[in-house]
Amino acid sequence: MDEPPDELRLRRAEGVGGGLELLRVASELFASADLVELEHRLVAGFGRLIYAPMYTLYILDPRTGRPQRAAPVNVSETMLARYERLPQGRETDPLLERVLASGGAAYNMDLMSMEEYLESPVYTSVVHMHDIRHVIEVPVVSGEVMIGTINLGTSDPDRGYTASEVRLAEALGRLVGVAVDGIRARQDFEHELEQARAALELTGSAVVISDPKALEVCPNEAARRMLALLQGGEGQLYRLIASPGDSRPSFSRHADVEFVDGGRGRVHAYSSRLPGPGEALVTVLNLESEVPRMPAGPLLALTPREREVAALVVNGLTNREIAGRLYLSHHTVSQYVKRIHRKLDVGSRVALTRLLLETGWQRKA
Repeated sequence: MDEPPDELRLRRAEGVGGGLELLRVASELFASADLVELEHRLVAGFGRLIYAPMYTLYILDPRTGRPQRAAPVNVSETMLARYERLPQGRETDPLLERVLASGGAAYNMDLMSMEEYLESPVYTSVVHMHDIRHVIEVPVVSGEVMIGTINLGTSDPDRGYTASEVRLAEALGRLVGVAVDGIRARQDFEHELEQARAALELTGSAVVISDPKALEVCPNEAARRMLALLQGGEGQLYRLIASPGDSRPSFSRHADVEFVDGGRGRVHAYSSRLPGPGEALVTVLNLESEVPRMPAGPLLALTPREREVAALVVNGLTNREIAGRLYLSHHTVSQYVKRIHRKLDVGSRVALTRLLLETGWQRKA
């Protein structure tokens, strides 16, 4: 024989089967990608936990403290708008006042009699629209900060809430708070990651981001150009960013490579794990190409990178071609060439070529 509804309700509220259902709902909430999905999952799971024909989830704006989102179920938007426009503000709500003072749940019948409640400003100005007789308000808490509320109730005057149901509603509010905290942390992390990607694109550095949740790695434009220069560039990349199998926050590798148009070089990969959820890996790539030996003489004044650029200038490459070969920006190569001219006291690429040839340097075939 089926249990009477009231007995079943009490058994659930006391934790007989209700604890497992609470865990199921919690896992669903924690899997939410954003606040919209959280609202949908809460609507789907709420009725499995507690009897509440009408309820509303409020999420507060962290900057203003005013409602950022409101997800009402069987409650009109008009009633919510009236609530926000109470003559003396939301603080005239005795339940909200108790929630703010105690940090816990508040049940209207624990604060006053039914007669007193029906004469209160919040009922006569707002709640009478749906004749909600029994109301529980619980805080949505992140750490020790209230970031929202859940208001639930029924218009059945004979269907009150037990102390166990009030505690269950309070636990649900805390679970929602944890879920909101996780959503905001992920969104903040993703926003910071996007800003970092945009900044890295501007620097011209070759950067690859590998996220454990993504099916593919994410190279920026500079990294894609570099990999296109290499024989088997994608395979080389996966070997360079493979996890070393320990918890080191950063590691480095290098690989000897061949260019698709001939020649050899070496790629250095410097990888670091980003803080935050997911432990995404960010790898900076640096490509060194082999260049012909150059005589000492005047070239002692140049840095190793400037010597590379000078050798490629003498080989007849344009600045853009040098940028592609060394994986530098066109602007950076232009600055290198200007410094080389200044250090060697030459005024043109022709003069630089003549100087190197006169010192015994041979062009690369």
